[in-house]
Amino acid sequence: MKLSVIILLGLFPLLLADTILVPSEYPAIRDAISAAQDGDTVLVSPGEYGGPISFQGKNIVVMSTHGAGDTLIRTFPYFHCVSFTGGEDSTAVLQGFTIRNQISDAASSGKQEIVQYGGGIYIYESSPTVRNCIIDNCVAGMGAGIYMNYTSARLNDCTISNNWAAEYLRRGGGIYAGRSGAAGPPVIMDCDIHSNDAQYGGAIQVETSFVKIINNNIHDNYSDHESGGINVRGSGPEILSNSIIGNDGGTGGGIYIDIGSSEITIIGNLIVANTAGHGGGMYEASSGAIHLENNTIALNEANPTEGWGGGLLSWKDSISISNCIFWGNIGLNGPQIVIAGGWIPTSGSIIFCNIQDGQDSIYTDSCTTLYWGPGNIDIDPQFETGPFGDYHLPWGSPCVDAGNPAPEYNDPEDPFNPGYALWPAMGYIRNDMGAFGGGGVYYWLTVEEEESPIIEGALS
Repeated sequence: MKLSVIILLGLFPLLLADTILVPSEYPAIRDAISAAQDGDTVLVSPGEYGGPISFQGKNIVVMSTHGAGDTLIRTFPYFHCVSFTGGEDSTAVLQGFTIRNQISDAASSGKQEIVQYGGGIYIYESSPTVRNCIIDNCVAGMGAGIYMNYTSARLNDCTISNNWAAEYLRRGGGIYAGRSGAAGPPVIMDCDIHSNDAQYGGAIQVETSFVKIINNNIHDNYSDHESGGINVRGSGPEILSNSIIGNDGGTGGGIYIDIGSSEITIIGNLIVANTAGHGGGMYEASSGAIHLENNTIALNEANPTEGWGGGLLSWKDSISISNCIFWGNIGLNGPQIVIAGGWIPTSGSIIFCNIQDGQDSIYTDSCTTLYWGPGNIDIDPQFETGPFGDYHLPWGSPCVDAGNPAPEYNDPEDPFNPGYALWPAMGYIRNDMGAFGGGGVYYWLTVEEEESPIIEGALS
């Protein structure tokens, strides 16, 4: 009997959970949230709804019945559209909305006041889950699409596009990520982040935070200063198996990194067709250690008349490059790679890489010590089109089974074909050079699937 009482008491909050319908029970989402308690679901039918909306510190689910294409939350440029500031945790869920703090002509011309942080979604000292949302046409000084700080938030399967970080802050057109929360780093995963604009970090600005950036499509973003794609200052994030394509930045078209004395490993990314004045694919200048493993860095361009490092410009630190492909990049000095120290002793290590024109395409200065190790080749990788883009390797590619043979770098094994690599890796389990070899393969294949929080029967 005592055990039964304890079980019933544990289930008591679940038994009280309710589903609140908008607009049939409450006409406005904010009114439904006010009426909700922890564990409740606010279920929203298609339509346009006014913001701003706050979760009010409640761990509830707010979701649409028919998805983001049919359900819009809109407010004006001087508000956050949706905010989490009351200590909400991962069970506070926003799912299936288009989020827009409408950019008027006056706002875009700088004549109307705009919110300083987080035009679309503002997350502070809270760690919600945001998934299957479209955050577009938002404006703010910092984090125009999403601003998050002191957070362990999770962003999954969202489209973040056409947002503008304006005014003097101009950081994070798509996303601004500040400090991590007590529950761990925030995660940005399986998102499409495109056509955003900022002075620093057109797509994503990372500052003083350890962030996981995994399996996102980051493309066609713009910055007139530092990185159209990912701009990192402070602690080193995990940047794993992303497509970083067609971004434009003043320095570091795809990625810009300045992480002080931290260490960062960048694994399994496609860094392709980005442009910048210097560091077309990537620019990094840190006093820490940078490790590039199994990346494909191709067709990037630094300014052809004065630009340094078409694929990569590494400046004033230690960098190690392994199992990578550098091909078709353009720059005046070091079309594939520049490793330079200026007046500071600098080192670089390159092993088991396919680099077009070999050492002739790498610029080093008098302060640089370059270790040109084993396994480097200069042979056409024979890129072909596949499900994840135009840079897959065919069976006959010289990059297949040509990476570091040490077991820790192996491609994952196909469980149905022992001894053979798990697709999109090719050949046997020895590491393939490029983005589709090594441990990053898992992230290309992994898409988190979470059960829908809709209560059964709520739509009947």
